[in-house]
Amino acid sequence: MKNKMLLLLILLSVLFVSCDIKIVNEPQTEELYNPPSIQLEIAVVGDVPFDNIRNLSYIPKSLKDIIEDHNINYDGLIIAKDYLAEAAKQEYKDFFSNITYPVFFMGTENLLVNVFHDDRLTLESARINGFGAHVSGFVLLEGKFQQWGLYLPNNPTEQDMNRDMILRISNILEDFKILRSNMKTAT
Repeated sequence: MKNKMLLLLILLSVLFVSCDIKIVNEPQTEELYNPPSIQLEIAVVGDVPFDNIRNLSYIPKSLKDIIEDHNINYDGLIIAKDYLAEAAKQEYKDFFSNITYPVFFMGTENLLVNVFHDDRLTLESARINGFGAHVSGFVLLEGKFQQWGLYLPNNPTEQDMNRDMILRISNILEDFKILRSNMKTAT
């Protein structure tokens, strides 16, 4: 009798466990990255093919506009790959070496991001042959550079390079904006 009861319990356990397993063969439709929960204004230099996303405002600017309006603080700055050579010039390095909001550079797989704020580096000396992040960024925070590197997955899709990338950048900007406001209230 005990053996029959034990066998019945084992069978019921297997039945319950097997009913709980869910096999999914469909691709995930859920987004990996959430849009920002607060409003962010991002200055953009160049053509960056980002989607319209809730709580994000893109403000088209030139590099000259950015350094001339140095008193205007954006939540972030994105510089397209076509403008990397110009952004590495000395006149912009001086600006970037004192920037108080995050700046991100698109298409930096072949560059060290330090080339944009370190006077010792040139575009030629900062080449790293494809080992860099797709998007690199930094900000001067308490006298030190906080840096970010956003890499693409293997076999990236258009969504990985566009929508997911701007969502990743906006998550960093949101965290930085909250951190900066907390730092201001603490002092």
